[in-house]
Amino acid sequence: MDPIPPAAVSAARPSPEELLARFGLEAFRPGQREAVQAALSGRDSLVVMPTGGGKSLCYQLPALAGDWDPARPDPARPDPDPPLVVVVSPLIALMSDQLRRLEQAGVSATMLASGMQEGHNSKALKDIESGVSKLVLAAPERFASAAFREALARRRVSLFVVDEAHCVAEWGHDFRPDYLRLGDAIASLGRPAVMAATATATPRVAEEIAARLGLSDWVSVRSGFDRPNLAFDVVSVEGKGAIARKRAALMHVLGDPAARPAIVYCGTRKDTDEVAAMISGSGIATVAYHAGMDPQARRDSQEAFMEDRAEVVVATNAFGMGVDKTDVRTVAHWALPTSLEAYYQEAGRGGRDGEPARALLLAARMDLGRLIRFINERETSVEDVKAYVAALRRRSEQGAVMIPHGALRERERVLLSIAERAGAVELEPGGRDGLLVTVTGRGSPRAAYTAIKAARDRGWESYRSIERFITGRETCRRRQILDHFGDPAPGAPSGRCCDVCDPDEGLALLMAARPAARRAAVASRTGGAAPENVEEPVDEGQFEALRRWRWERAEGKPAFTVAANAVLGDVLRRRPRSIEELIEIRGIGPAFCEKHGESLLAALEQLENPATGRAGPPSSELASALASQGAPT
Repeated sequence: MDPIPPAAVSAARPSPEELLARFGLEAFRPGQREAVQAALSGRDSLVVMPTGGGKSLCYQLPALAGDWDPARPDPARPDPDPPLVVVVSPLIALMSDQLRRLEQAGVSATMLASGMQEGHNSKALKDIESGVSKLVLAAPERFASAAFREALARRRVSLFVVDEAHCVAEWGHDFRPDYLRLGDAIASLGRPAVMAATATATPRVAEEIAARLGLSDWVSVRSGFDRPNLAFDVVSVEGKGAIARKRAALMHVLGDPAARPAIVYCGTRKDTDEVAAMISGSGIATVAYHAGMDPQARRDSQEAFMEDRAEVVVATNAFGMGVDKTDVRTVAHWALPTSLEAYYQEAGRGGRDGEPARALLLAARMDLGRLIRFINERETSVEDVKAYVAALRRRSEQGAVMIPHGALRERERVLLSIAERAGAVELEPGGRDGLLVTVTGRGSPRAAYTAIKAARDRGWESYRSIERFITGRETCRRRQILDHFGDPAPGAPSGRCCDVCDPDEGLALLMAARPAARRAAVASRTGGAAPENVEEPVDEGQFEALRRWRWERAEGKPAFTVAANAVLGDVLRRRPRSIEELIEIRGIGPAFCEKHGESLLAALEQLENPATGRAGPPSSELASALASQGAPT
C-alpha cells in the first residue's frame, strides 16, 4: 500500500502537472499529486487529508482529462464516449460549491440532488447519458433511483469517488444506509477505480473503509495532519463560576477584530441561541445556525456569514461541512465535541487561506456528562435488535418493507445498522420511495452482539480521546492530535503552537482574575460594550435547582418557553422577594408573573430558608427529588 511512483504515460495523456495548470494552480499540496496519479493510472486509493488539505482537487483534476481512459488501447485516438467521474458526496452545500468551482475551471459537470429546480435532474440525466458531463456529483441516496443507475450504466465510469468516506464506517447519528450499498454500486458499474477520501480517518478506520468498499491493491495517500497556521488553545473552566469564565474567555478572544470571522460551536440548540445573543449583545454582528431553525432561516444565517454581513456564526455541528469560507480566523468550541476526530475536523475550518488562525476549546469536566449521556442513550441490546427486526417483519409484505427517506429516527438508525451488520436484514435502494429493507430470517445474535459491542467500544473510545485531550496539560496539543491520527512527523507551527507550548498570557491572566476584574477586562476588550450576561457567578447547585423547577413548570414543553438560563441567573443574583421586584428583571413580563411568579418566589425562598420555606422539602432534597423523577436539566 506504499505510494506508487510517477507512471510512464503516453504523451497523449496529460500529466498531473498539466491538469493542475488548467485549474490555474502552480503547485500541488502534499499528497495531491500521488492521489491524482493513482486515479490517472486506474488504481484504487484511500486519500486521508486534513480539512482544508485539498482533497477535492484530487478527484476534480482527473475529470479534466476527459477524453481518455487508461483502459483504452490507443489513448491518442479521440474518444466518442469520454469516461465519467462519479463523486458521491453527503451534502448538497458541499456539492454545490464543488460544482461552481468545476464550472469555473471549464469542467463539464452536473449534480443530482433533492430540492433542485424543476427539470434540473432530468436535464442532468440527459447530460450524463449523452456524454456531455465529465463529472457527476450525487448523494449516496441517489443510487436508489433506477433512472440514475441506468444513465450511469450507459457511460464508462473511469473513477468512482466516495467523499467523506468515514461515513462508510460510522454508526448512530452518522449512519447512512446507502453508504453501505456503495460497494454494490461500484460493482454494477464494472468496478472502476475507486478513490475514498476523508479528513478524519485513524489508521483503524481507514482499514475498515478499504474493506467496506472492496479496495484492491490500493494506494495509501496520507498527507500529514499538521495544520501549521492553527494555534490550539484549551481553556480549563472548572468549579464555581465555570460558565461565567467560559463567557469571559470567549469574549476576550472574539473581542479582538483580528479574531473574526469566527465560528462558535455549541452542543445544544438552546446554548446556540443563548451564546449568539450574548455575542450579539456586545456589538458583534452574529447569527445562529441549528437544526431547530426552519430551512430558510438557516440559509439566511449561512449566507450572512459567507457574505461577511455577520462576523460570527454560533452553531451546532449541523453547520460547517461543505461550507468553504477560507478566512475564518477563530473556531471556538463552547461545548466539548464528541471525539477528537470531530474536534479536529471542526477546528480545521479555521485558517483555510493559510493565514494564522486559532482553535479555542472551552473545556469543563462537567461537560463530559453530556457525552456520557449520548453514549448511554445509544446503548442497545440483542433483544432490542430482535424486537426491531420483528416489528419490521410485521410491517413487511413478502418479507420486505419500504422505509421512506428521512423517516428513520436516531435510535432506529442504530438498530437498523446493527441488524444489517448481523445479517438480519438486507438493504437496497428503493427508488424515490426510500430504502427497501428485506428481513432475511438469518440474523446471528452473536454477530449482533459483536456489532453492539463494537459500537459501544467506539463510543467510549471517542469519549476517552477528547477527555485525554482536555486533561493532557503537560503534552503539546498539536502533538496529541498528530499522535491520535498516527502521524509521527514533528509538529511545525508557523506561529503560536498551543496553550501548553506557548500560553496566551493575556487569556491566562483573565482566567485568574476576580469576577469584577474579568468583567472590566472584557468590557475594555469589546469597546466598552460588555455582554450583559458576563456576570457574577451564581451557586451552581441553586442554579440546577431552578432549572429543575423550570422543567416542572414547562409541563413537557421546551424549557425556554418558561425562562432562559440568563433569566434564571439574574433571578439568583437579584433575589426578588415580590412580584414587583420580579417583573423588574429583564426577560420577565406580566404573563410570566401571572403564570409562574408565585411559584418562582416560593422556590427562591425555599433555596434561602430550607427549614421554613413554602416550596416543600429542603433545597438539597428538592434537586434530589426531581432528579429521581427523571427531570432533565
